[in-house]
Amino acid sequence: NVIYEEGNALDNPADTIYSVIGIANKLQAIADRTILLGEVRGDLVDITNATHSDLRDVATFNIGTNNKYNNPRDYYAIINNCNYFIAKADTALKNNRNESIFLREYAAVKGFRAWTYLQLVLNYGRVPFVTTPILTKEEADATYDVQGLEYICNWLLDDLKGLEDVETPAYGTIRSNDSRLFYFPIRLLQGELHLWAGNYKEAAVADYNFINKRNG
Repeated sequence: NVIYEEGNALDNPADTIYSVIGIANKLQAIADRTILLGEVRGDLVDITNATHSDLRDVATFNIGTNNKYNNPRDYYAIINNCNYFIAKADTALKNNRNESIFLREYAAVKGFRAWTYLQLVLNYGRVPFVTTPILTKEEADATYDVQGLEYICNWLLDDLKGLEDVETPAYGTIRSNDSRLFYFPIRLLQGELHLWAGNYKEAAVADYNFINKRNG
């Protein structure tokens, strides 16, 4: 929920950092689910007599509306926060070295949105595709274009273009973890998006560039 959002630009470091960490926190709501939905429906994993009924239904591709793993609202909560950040972050602000102050956070949030949309469309096939923040009840009740995997992957690839070499934000150590590892590498995301879009050569090149860049 965003209250009195009019005129609230994300133009100071504290608000911007808290926004990015807040979105990362929301990702935790779907992290375990992402692993379960992928692995439990795979060929190498099977259920036992002790398997919870919701998980059993996932494994047998019989997921009802009341299944706790079937909650697209959690994905859209992340996406809407990303849309808000992308719309409001002031990327024109420069430091005394003429470097964009919030470009790292901007790229990181675009990565969050791309990964979340990919998981959503992989699970549901075709989904309402919204790239602007929903801030009113009227906007929430509106009808949005429904798009499939190939369209969404190609749109996100265009959206991530030019952000490949932007460094991730660095907020020090949080709970003994290097905060630079909280984000999705853009080149790796591009490889995954190309793969699901059927652009196999581009996927291989993106993955190669990620490995090559990472290894110096």
